[in-house]
Amino acid sequence: MFTASYSIDNRGFHSGLYGIVGCVLILAAYVGFNWQKIKAGNSHDRHLLWGLGSLLAFIIVLDILEVVLA
Repeated sequence: MFTASYSIDNRGFHSGLYGIVGCVLILAAYVGFNWQKIKAGNSHDRHLLWGLGSLLAFIIVLDILEVVLA
């Protein structure tokens, strides 16, 4: 439900607060389910976590830029 707040319209792809909250919850769920592997130093899970976190940070930066430039 949270990630469903992403939409595409004539201005392009953007999200609202619910989209960001949904992505944070998905990231938290991934960490929760794979915490033992991440803590043990599994490089695949750590790289995936960094990739998902970076993608979330990028989305947040784009949302801030959208608000500032609007």
